Amino acid sequence: MVKTPEEYFADQCFEIPDVHRTPGGLSEAEQAFVQKYLGADALAGLPVLEPDAALSVAEAAHEAEPQISLRDRLRNEARVQMVSFFVRGQLFLLPVTAIQEVLRYMPPVRLPLAPPFVAGVINLRGRVTPLLHLDALLTQERTYRYTTQSFIIIHSSEQMQLGLITDRIQSMHIVEQNKIIWNVEAQLGANADFLCAIADINDRVCGILAPDMIIQKMLAP
Repeated sequence: MVKTPEEYFADQCFEIPDVHRTPGGLSEAEQAFVQKYLGADALAGLPVLEPDAALSVAEAAHEAEPQISLRDRLRNEARVQMVSFFVRGQLFLLPVTAIQEVLRYMPPVRLPLAPPFVAGVINLRGRVTPLLHLDALLTQERTYRYTTQSFIIIHSSEQMQLGLITDRIQSMHIVEQNKIIWNVEAQLGANADFLCAIADINDRVCGILAPDMIIQKMLAP
């Protein structure tokens, strides 16, 4: 029987990736985020959230060197297991190896100085986790949606942890390398800023999200 993405994640129990920490207990990217948008005093006051693992915990079965990007890892794999999800009616993909867990709505602390695509921040089991409006980054929508019906894809890497706000998790796919098109910037222009590739899923073109590019944008001067 084919499992839904929620059933798949609920059955998994993988280790959280190792993160190089500064003496203050934060990774360099987390420290930069805190300094830019939050402040150490506010960080100390963030409640630590311990959500139910009803939908989670996702796969970190692929241990990569910190300097290897998601794009480079994927290009070396003959077949890639992907999760598809909807953002404002558009279908996108993220490799299972880039997903730590999938959660339902969690109330964030608002950051007045943060860019509009940052819905807020949570302290998820001791890690600073910005919640990001993917509709602001991937669509032309001017109003951004985050409700109790939303799903949060948690992406955890050696840089920092992100909560990616989506409307709905759709399905899981095994994507052959010959179905993935790289260097999409030339085809999609500015719309490819946060995509590392596109893939053909049942004759439907879907963008593959690049979380490392989102982190770069968030921490840019």
